[in-house]
Amino acid sequence: MEATTFDQALSQTSVPRRVYAIAAIAGVAVVFDGFDLQALSYTLPKLVAEWHISSVEAGLLASYTFIGLFAGAVGLGAMGDRLGRKRILVSGIVIFALFMGSAGFAQSYEQFVVLRFCAALGMGGVLPGAITMLGEYTPSKFRGRIVALGGGCFTLGFSAAAVLAMVIVPDHGWRPMFHVSYFALIAAALVAWIIPETPQYLASRGRYDEAFATVRRVFPALGAAPATVAPGAYFAVEDEAAGHKAFRTLWTPRYLQSTVLLTLLYLFLQFVVYALDFWMVSLLVKHGMSLVGSYSYAIEQALAATAGGFAIGWVLDRVDKRVALAIAFAAGGVCLFLFGLTDSVWALYVLNALAGALIIGGQNVVHSLVMGTYATEVRATGLGWALGVGRLGGVLGPLVGGFLLDLDLPYPVYFIVFAVPALLTSVTTLALWATQVRQVREGHVLLPVES
Repeated sequence: MEATTFDQALSQTSVPRRVYAIAAIAGVAVVFDGFDLQALSYTLPKLVAEWHISSVEAGLLASYTFIGLFAGAVGLGAMGDRLGRKRILVSGIVIFALFMGSAGFAQSYEQFVVLRFCAALGMGGVLPGAITMLGEYTPSKFRGRIVALGGGCFTLGFSAAAVLAMVIVPDHGWRPMFHVSYFALIAAALVAWIIPETPQYLASRGRYDEAFATVRRVFPALGAAPATVAPGAYFAVEDEAAGHKAFRTLWTPRYLQSTVLLTLLYLFLQFVVYALDFWMVSLLVKHGMSLVGSYSYAIEQALAATAGGFAIGWVLDRVDKRVALAIAFAAGGVCLFLFGLTDSVWALYVLNALAGALIIGGQNVVHSLVMGTYATEVRATGLGWALGVGRLGGVLGPLVGGFLLDLDLPYPVYFIVFAVPALLTSVTTLALWATQVRQVREGHVLLPVES
Protein backbone atom coordinates (compact mmCIF):
# COMPACT_ATOMS: atom_id res chain seq x y z
CA MET A 1 0.00 0.00 0.00
CA GLU A 2 1.35 3.42 -0.96
CA ALA A 3 2.25 5.58 2.03
CA THR A 4 0.32 8.85 2.22
CA THR A 5 2.35 10.40 5.06
CA PHE A 6 6.04 10.68 5.87
CA ASP A 7 5.62 8.63 9.07
CA GLN A 8 3.91 5.85 7.12
CA ALA A 9 6.71 5.89 4.56
CA LEU A 10 9.29 5.69 7.35
CA SER A 11 7.51 2.71 8.92
CA GLN A 12 7.87 0.78 5.66
CA THR A 13 11.65 1.15 5.48
CA SER A 14 14.70 0.20 7.51
CA VAL A 15 16.98 2.68 9.24
CA PRO A 16 19.46 4.02 6.64
CA ARG A 17 23.15 4.43 7.42
CA ARG A 18 22.78 8.20 7.41
CA VAL A 19 20.41 8.03 10.40
CA TYR A 20 22.91 5.91 12.32
CA ALA A 21 25.54 8.57 11.59
CA ILE A 22 23.17 11.27 12.87
CA ALA A 23 22.48 9.17 15.98
CA ALA A 24 26.20 8.69 16.60
CA ILE A 25 26.98 12.42 16.40
CA ALA A 26 23.99 13.39 18.55
CA GLY A 27 25.02 10.60 20.92
CA VAL A 28 28.48 12.12 21.39
CA ALA A 29 26.84 15.40 22.40
CA VAL A 30 24.62 13.57 24.88
CA VAL A 31 27.64 11.71 26.33
CA PHE A 32 29.21 15.07 27.20
CA ASP A 33 25.86 16.21 28.65
CA GLY A 34 25.77 13.18 30.94
CA PHE A 35 29.45 13.55 31.79
CA ASP A 36 29.03 17.17 32.82
CA LEU A 37 25.99 16.45 34.94
CA GLN A 38 27.62 13.58 36.80
CA ALA A 39 31.09 15.12 37.20
CA LEU A 40 29.82 17.04 40.22
CA SER A 41 28.83 13.86 42.07
CA TYR A 42 32.28 12.32 41.66
CA THR A 43 34.15 15.47 42.67
CA LEU A 44 31.83 16.45 45.53
CA PRO A 45 33.95 14.97 48.37
CA LYS A 46 36.93 17.05 47.18
CA LEU A 47 34.80 20.20 46.89
CA VAL A 48 33.41 19.66 50.39
CA ALA A 49 36.92 19.28 51.80
CA GLU A 50 38.40 22.30 49.97
CA TRP A 51 35.61 24.78 50.68
CA HIS A 52 34.31 23.25 53.95
CA ILE A 53 30.71 23.15 52.75
CA SER A 54 27.97 21.35 54.67
CA SER A 55 25.76 18.53 53.39
CA VAL A 56 22.89 21.00 53.02
CA GLU A 57 25.09 23.38 50.98
CA ALA A 58 26.19 20.44 48.84
CA GLY A 59 22.56 19.53 48.27
CA LEU A 60 21.80 23.15 47.38
CA LEU A 61 24.63 23.05 44.84
CA ALA A 62 22.87 20.17 43.12
CA SER A 63 19.55 21.95 43.41
CA TYR A 64 20.87 25.11 41.75
CA THR A 65 22.11 22.87 38.95
CA PHE A 66 18.68 21.34 38.45
CA ILE A 67 16.94 24.71 38.56
CA GLY A 68 19.19 25.68 35.66
CA LEU A 69 18.39 22.39 33.94
CA PHE A 70 14.67 23.08 34.41
CA ALA A 71 14.92 26.55 32.89
CA GLY A 72 17.08 25.28 30.05
CA ALA A 73 14.88 22.29 29.25
CA VAL A 74 11.62 24.26 29.25
CA GLY A 75 13.01 27.38 27.59
CA LEU A 76 15.22 25.76 24.96
CA GLY A 77 12.70 22.96 24.45
CA ALA A 78 10.00 25.48 23.53
CA MET A 79 12.46 27.37 21.34
CA GLY A 80 13.19 24.08 19.56
CA ASP A 81 9.65 24.13 18.14
CA ARG A 82 10.21 27.67 16.86
CA LEU A 83 13.89 27.79 15.87
CA GLY A 84 14.61 24.16 15.08
CA ARG A 85 16.05 21.12 16.82
CA LYS A 86 19.53 21.62 15.33
CA ARG A 87 20.01 25.24 16.42
CA ILE A 88 18.93 24.50 19.97
CA LEU A 89 21.15 21.43 20.21
CA VAL A 90 24.22 23.35 19.02
CA SER A 91 23.44 26.33 21.29
CA GLY A 92 22.98 24.09 24.32
CA ILE A 93 26.30 22.32 23.76
CA VAL A 94 28.25 25.56 23.34
CA ILE A 95 26.72 27.10 26.48
CA PHE A 96 27.42 24.16 28.77
CA ALA A 97 30.91 23.52 27.34
CA LEU A 98 32.08 27.09 27.95
CA PHE A 99 30.59 27.56 31.41
CA MET A 100 31.30 24.04 32.66
CA GLY A 101 34.92 24.22 31.58
CA SER A 102 35.22 27.61 33.28
CA ALA A 103 33.82 26.15 36.52
CA GLY A 104 37.15 24.37 36.88
CA PHE A 105 38.74 27.77 37.52
CA ALA A 106 36.29 28.80 40.28
CA GLN A 107 37.96 30.13 43.44
CA SER A 108 34.95 29.94 45.77
CA TYR A 109 31.70 28.09 46.37
CA GLU A 110 29.72 31.13 45.15
CA GLN A 111 31.66 31.40 41.87
CA PHE A 112 31.21 27.68 41.25
CA VAL A 113 27.45 27.91 41.85
CA VAL A 114 27.05 30.72 39.29
CA LEU A 115 29.13 28.97 36.61
CA ARG A 116 27.43 25.64 37.25
CA PHE A 117 23.99 27.25 36.99
CA CYS A 118 24.85 28.90 33.65
CA ALA A 119 26.23 25.61 32.34
CA ALA A 120 23.02 23.87 33.40
CA LEU A 121 20.96 26.23 31.23
CA GLY A 122 22.74 24.80 28.19
CA MET A 123 22.74 21.23 29.47
CA GLY A 124 18.97 21.39 29.88
CA GLY A 125 18.46 21.94 26.16
CA VAL A 126 20.74 19.19 24.87
CA LEU A 127 18.77 16.07 25.76
CA PRO A 128 15.32 17.26 24.53
CA GLY A 129 16.92 18.55 21.33
CA ALA A 130 18.81 15.34 20.66
CA ILE A 131 15.95 12.98 21.59
CA THR A 132 13.41 14.92 19.52
CA MET A 133 15.77 14.92 16.55
CA LEU A 134 16.46 11.19 16.83
CA GLY A 135 12.77 10.38 17.24
CA GLU A 136 11.81 12.34 14.13
CA TYR A 137 14.48 10.68 12.02
CA THR A 138 13.51 7.15 13.07
CA PRO A 139 10.77 4.77 11.85
CA SER A 140 8.28 4.12 14.66
CA LYS A 141 9.05 0.39 14.68
CA PHE A 142 12.66 1.16 15.64
CA ARG A 143 12.02 4.27 17.72
CA GLY A 144 12.34 2.61 21.11
CA ARG A 145 15.82 1.36 20.27
CA ILE A 146 17.04 4.63 18.75
CA VAL A 147 15.67 6.73 21.61
CA ALA A 148 17.33 4.22 23.97
CA LEU A 149 20.57 4.89 22.10
CA GLY A 150 20.28 8.60 22.84
CA GLY A 151 19.38 8.03 26.48
CA GLY A 152 22.04 5.34 26.78
CA CYS A 153 24.66 7.83 25.67
CA PHE A 154 23.56 10.03 28.58
CA THR A 155 24.34 7.29 31.11
CA LEU A 156 27.46 6.39 29.14
CA GLY A 157 28.56 9.91 30.04
CA PHE A 158 28.01 8.92 33.68
CA SER A 159 30.37 5.96 33.18
CA ALA A 160 32.96 8.15 31.48
CA ALA A 161 32.80 10.60 34.37
CA ALA A 162 33.30 7.81 36.91
CA VAL A 163 36.27 6.32 35.02
CA LEU A 164 37.98 9.68 34.59
CA ALA A 165 37.26 10.52 38.23
CA MET A 166 39.12 7.37 39.31
CA VAL A 167 42.11 8.41 37.20
CA ILE A 168 42.11 12.18 37.74
CA VAL A 169 40.58 13.14 41.08
CA PRO A 170 42.74 11.20 43.61
CA ASP A 171 46.03 12.62 42.27
CA HIS A 172 45.11 15.80 40.39
CA GLY A 173 42.06 17.13 42.24
CA TRP A 174 38.64 18.12 40.97
CA ARG A 175 39.43 20.99 38.57
CA PRO A 176 40.63 18.97 35.53
CA MET A 177 37.32 17.05 35.56
CA PHE A 178 35.51 20.23 34.56
CA HIS A 179 38.11 21.34 32.02
CA VAL A 180 37.27 18.18 30.04
CA SER A 181 33.99 19.87 29.09
CA TYR A 182 35.75 22.15 26.62
CA PHE A 183 36.08 19.15 24.30
CA ALA A 184 32.28 19.23 23.86
CA LEU A 185 32.81 22.15 21.48
CA ILE A 186 34.02 19.57 18.94
CA ALA A 187 30.64 17.83 19.22
CA ALA A 188 28.88 21.16 18.63
CA ALA A 189 30.90 21.67 15.44
CA LEU A 190 30.02 18.17 14.20
CA VAL A 191 26.30 18.72 14.82
CA ALA A 192 26.39 22.08 13.02
CA TRP A 193 28.36 20.71 10.07
CA ILE A 194 26.86 17.26 9.46
CA ILE A 195 23.33 16.91 10.89
CA PRO A 196 20.51 18.46 8.81
CA GLU A 197 17.37 19.90 10.39
CA THR A 198 14.55 17.34 10.59
CA PRO A 199 12.08 17.33 7.68
CA GLN A 200 9.12 17.38 10.10
CA TYR A 201 10.29 20.64 11.65
CA LEU A 202 11.04 22.21 8.26
CA ALA A 203 7.57 21.26 7.04
CA SER A 204 5.95 22.64 10.22
CA ARG A 205 7.46 26.03 9.32
CA GLY A 206 6.22 25.83 5.72
CA ARG A 207 9.70 25.11 4.29
CA TYR A 208 8.53 22.19 2.17
CA ASP A 209 11.27 22.35 -0.47
CA GLU A 210 13.93 22.04 2.23
CA ALA A 211 11.97 19.26 3.93
CA PHE A 212 11.79 17.17 0.76
CA ALA A 213 15.47 17.89 0.03
CA THR A 214 16.37 16.52 3.47
CA VAL A 215 14.22 13.43 2.88
CA ARG A 216 16.04 12.75 -0.40
CA ARG A 217 19.40 13.24 1.31
CA VAL A 218 18.78 11.10 4.39
CA PHE A 219 16.19 8.61 3.07
CA PRO A 220 17.03 8.06 -0.63
CA ALA A 221 15.00 4.83 -0.70
CA LEU A 222 11.69 6.56 0.13
CA GLY A 223 11.18 8.16 -3.26
CA ALA A 224 8.84 11.06 -3.91
CA ALA A 225 5.66 11.81 -1.99
CA PRO A 226 2.38 10.90 -3.73
CA ALA A 227 1.36 13.63 -6.16
CA THR A 228 -2.20 13.57 -4.81
CA VAL A 229 -1.13 14.41 -1.24
CA ALA A 230 -0.46 18.01 -0.21
CA PRO A 231 2.94 18.63 1.43
CA GLY A 232 1.33 19.69 4.70
CA ALA A 233 -0.75 16.52 4.83
CA TYR A 234 2.26 14.36 3.93
CA PHE A 235 4.23 15.67 6.90
CA ALA A 236 1.11 15.76 9.14
CA VAL A 237 1.49 19.47 9.80
CA GLU A 238 -1.08 20.90 12.21
CA ASP A 239 -1.75 24.62 12.48
CA GLU A 240 -3.03 24.64 16.05
CA ALA A 241 0.39 24.79 17.69
CA ALA A 242 2.27 27.22 15.51
CA GLY A 243 4.85 29.41 17.21
CA HIS A 244 4.21 30.53 20.79
CA LYS A 245 0.96 28.54 20.99
CA ALA A 246 2.87 25.27 21.37
CA PHE A 247 3.03 25.34 25.17
CA ARG A 248 -0.67 26.18 25.52
CA THR A 249 -1.49 23.27 23.23
CA LEU A 250 -0.09 20.86 25.83
CA TRP A 251 -2.97 21.85 28.12
CA THR A 252 -5.82 21.57 25.63
CA PRO A 253 -8.36 18.72 26.08
CA ARG A 254 -6.51 16.57 23.54
CA TYR A 255 -3.36 16.43 25.66
CA LEU A 256 -4.33 17.64 29.16
CA GLN A 257 -4.55 14.31 31.00
CA SER A 258 -1.46 12.90 29.31
CA THR A 259 0.51 16.09 30.06
CA VAL A 260 -0.40 15.97 33.76
CA LEU A 261 0.54 12.29 34.07
CA LEU A 262 3.78 12.70 32.11
CA THR A 263 4.64 15.65 34.36
CA LEU A 264 4.20 13.52 37.49
CA LEU A 265 6.01 10.60 35.90
CA TYR A 266 9.11 12.66 35.14
CA LEU A 267 8.97 14.38 38.54
CA PHE A 268 9.01 11.09 40.48
CA LEU A 269 11.48 9.41 38.14
CA GLN A 270 14.10 12.13 38.17
CA PHE A 271 13.77 12.55 41.93
CA VAL A 272 15.01 9.01 42.48
CA VAL A 273 17.50 9.01 39.59
CA TYR A 274 19.32 12.16 40.65
CA ALA A 275 19.08 11.57 44.38
CA LEU A 276 20.73 8.22 43.73
CA ASP A 277 23.30 9.61 41.30
CA PHE A 278 24.24 12.56 43.48
CA TRP A 279 24.51 10.81 46.84
CA MET A 280 25.51 7.22 45.97
CA VAL A 281 29.27 7.82 46.25
CA SER A 282 28.93 9.89 49.43
CA LEU A 283 26.60 7.33 51.05
CA LEU A 284 28.95 4.45 50.32
CA VAL A 285 31.92 6.43 51.67
CA LYS A 286 29.86 7.29 54.78
CA HIS A 287 29.11 3.56 55.16
CA GLY A 288 32.84 2.81 55.30
CA MET A 289 33.84 2.24 51.67
CA SER A 290 36.88 3.92 50.13
CA LEU A 291 36.38 6.73 47.61
CA VAL A 292 37.87 4.68 44.76
CA GLY A 293 35.83 1.64 45.82
CA SER A 294 32.62 3.67 45.71
CA TYR A 295 33.46 4.72 42.14
CA SER A 296 33.29 1.05 41.09
CA TYR A 297 29.62 0.93 42.12
CA ALA A 298 28.95 4.16 40.25
CA ILE A 299 30.60 2.79 37.10
CA GLU A 300 28.69 -0.49 37.36
CA GLN A 301 25.39 1.31 37.82
CA ALA A 302 25.98 3.61 34.85
CA LEU A 303 27.04 0.74 32.56
CA ALA A 304 24.05 -1.31 33.70
CA ALA A 305 21.79 1.67 32.97
CA THR A 306 23.18 1.94 29.44
CA ALA A 307 22.77 -1.79 28.78
CA GLY A 308 19.38 -1.82 30.48
CA GLY A 309 18.19 1.09 28.35
CA PHE A 310 19.07 -0.77 25.15
CA ALA A 311 17.39 -3.95 26.41
CA ILE A 312 14.24 -2.13 27.51
CA GLY A 313 14.20 -0.18 24.23
CA TRP A 314 14.29 -3.46 22.30
CA VAL A 315 11.38 -4.76 24.40
CA LEU A 316 9.39 -1.54 23.95
CA ASP A 317 9.42 -1.95 20.17
CA ARG A 318 7.54 -5.23 20.67
CA VAL A 319 5.09 -4.68 23.55
CA ASP A 320 3.10 -1.83 25.07
CA LYS A 321 5.68 0.75 26.14
CA ARG A 322 3.78 2.00 29.15
CA VAL A 323 3.10 -1.38 30.77
CA ALA A 324 6.67 -2.58 30.23
CA LEU A 325 8.12 0.57 31.79
CA ALA A 326 5.74 0.37 34.76
CA ILE A 327 6.99 -3.16 35.49
CA ALA A 328 10.62 -2.05 35.14
CA PHE A 329 10.21 0.89 37.54
CA ALA A 330 8.42 -1.23 40.15
CA ALA A 331 11.10 -3.93 40.03
CA GLY A 332 13.82 -1.28 40.26
CA GLY A 333 12.18 0.20 43.35
CA VAL A 334 12.23 -3.20 45.04
CA CYS A 335 15.94 -3.54 44.21
CA LEU A 336 16.67 -0.18 45.85
CA PHE A 337 14.74 -1.20 48.95
CA LEU A 338 16.77 -4.42 49.23
CA PHE A 339 20.07 -2.61 48.53
CA GLY A 340 19.83 -0.80 51.83
CA LEU A 341 19.13 -4.00 53.77
CA THR A 342 22.06 -6.21 52.73
CA ASP A 343 25.77 -6.14 53.52
CA SER A 344 26.72 -8.92 51.11
CA VAL A 345 29.19 -7.52 48.57
CA TRP A 346 27.90 -9.73 45.75
CA ALA A 347 24.27 -8.94 46.56
CA LEU A 348 25.10 -5.22 46.54
CA TYR A 349 26.68 -5.49 43.10
CA VAL A 350 23.70 -7.44 41.72
CA LEU A 351 21.07 -5.13 43.22
CA ASN A 352 23.03 -2.04 42.17
CA ALA A 353 23.21 -3.28 38.57
CA LEU A 354 19.52 -4.19 38.48
CA ALA A 355 18.44 -0.85 39.95
CA GLY A 356 20.59 0.98 37.40
CA ALA A 357 19.28 -1.09 34.49
CA LEU A 358 15.61 -0.87 35.46
CA ILE A 359 15.28 2.69 36.81
CA ILE A 360 18.00 4.72 35.10
CA GLY A 361 17.85 2.49 32.01
CA GLY A 362 14.08 2.97 31.98
CA GLN A 363 14.61 6.71 32.14
CA ASN A 364 16.70 6.45 28.98
CA VAL A 365 13.71 5.21 26.98
CA VAL A 366 10.79 6.88 28.76
CA HIS A 367 11.16 9.75 26.30
CA SER A 368 9.56 7.52 23.65
CA LEU A 369 6.26 7.95 25.54
CA VAL A 370 6.47 11.70 24.96
CA MET A 371 7.44 11.20 21.32
CA GLY A 372 4.36 9.02 20.86
CA THR A 373 1.98 11.38 22.66
CA TYR A 374 2.56 14.76 20.99
CA ALA A 375 2.37 15.91 17.37
CA THR A 376 5.44 17.35 15.61
CA GLU A 377 4.48 20.98 16.28
CA VAL A 378 4.55 20.52 20.06
CA ARG A 379 6.89 17.55 20.44
CA ALA A 380 10.02 19.45 21.48
CA THR A 381 7.94 21.68 23.76
CA GLY A 382 6.30 18.63 25.34
CA LEU A 383 9.61 16.85 25.87
CA GLY A 384 11.24 20.03 27.16
CA TRP A 385 8.37 20.54 29.63
CA ALA A 386 8.52 16.94 30.86
CA LEU A 387 12.29 17.01 31.26
CA GLY A 388 12.16 20.48 32.80
CA VAL A 389 9.62 19.53 35.45
CA GLY A 390 11.58 16.34 35.97
CA ARG A 391 14.56 18.54 36.80
CA LEU A 392 12.52 19.89 39.71
CA GLY A 393 12.52 16.31 40.94
CA GLY A 394 16.25 16.50 40.42
CA VAL A 395 16.27 19.58 42.65
CA LEU A 396 14.31 17.88 45.41
CA GLY A 397 16.14 14.54 45.31
CA PRO A 398 19.65 15.80 46.17
CA LEU A 399 18.21 18.39 48.57
CA VAL A 400 16.19 15.79 50.50
CA GLY A 401 19.23 13.51 50.49
CA GLY A 402 21.35 16.30 51.98
CA PHE A 403 18.87 16.92 54.80
CA LEU A 404 18.72 13.18 55.53
CA LEU A 405 22.52 12.93 55.68
CA ASP A 406 22.64 15.79 58.17
CA LEU A 407 20.17 13.86 60.35
CA ASP A 408 22.65 10.93 60.42
CA LEU A 409 19.90 8.34 59.93
CA PRO A 410 20.55 4.59 59.73
CA TYR A 411 22.07 3.61 56.37
CA PRO A 412 19.03 1.57 55.09
CA VAL A 413 16.67 4.53 55.51
CA TYR A 414 18.23 6.42 52.59
CA PHE A 415 17.52 3.65 50.09
CA ILE A 416 14.02 3.04 51.43
CA VAL A 417 13.30 6.74 50.83
CA PHE A 418 14.73 6.48 47.29
CA ALA A 419 12.58 3.40 46.57
CA VAL A 420 9.28 5.22 47.21
CA PRO A 421 9.39 7.59 44.18
CA ALA A 422 10.45 4.67 41.98
CA LEU A 423 7.25 2.86 42.94
CA LEU A 424 5.22 6.06 42.41
CA THR A 425 6.74 6.31 38.93
CA SER A 426 5.43 2.82 38.18
CA VAL A 427 1.93 3.71 39.37
CA THR A 428 1.90 6.92 37.30
CA THR A 429 3.05 5.06 34.17
CA LEU A 430 0.19 2.58 34.57
CA ALA A 431 -2.24 5.49 35.00
CA LEU A 432 -0.91 7.00 31.75
CA TRP A 433 -1.48 3.70 29.96
CA ALA A 434 -5.04 3.38 31.28
CA THR A 435 -5.88 7.00 30.44
CA GLN A 436 -4.57 6.91 26.87
CA VAL A 437 -6.16 3.56 26.09
CA ARG A 438 -9.51 4.84 27.38
CA GLN A 439 -9.26 8.10 25.40
CA VAL A 440 -8.51 6.32 22.15
CA ARG A 441 -11.21 3.69 22.75
CA GLU A 442 -13.83 6.34 23.47
CA GLY A 443 -12.73 8.38 20.46
CA HIS A 444 -12.26 11.56 22.52
CA VAL A 445 -8.75 12.07 21.16
CA LEU A 446 -6.50 10.32 18.67
CA LEU A 447 -3.08 10.12 20.26
CA PRO A 448 -0.17 9.18 18.01
CA VAL A 449 1.02 6.52 20.47
CA GLU A 450 2.74 3.75 18.56
CA SER A 451 2.22 0.96 21.06
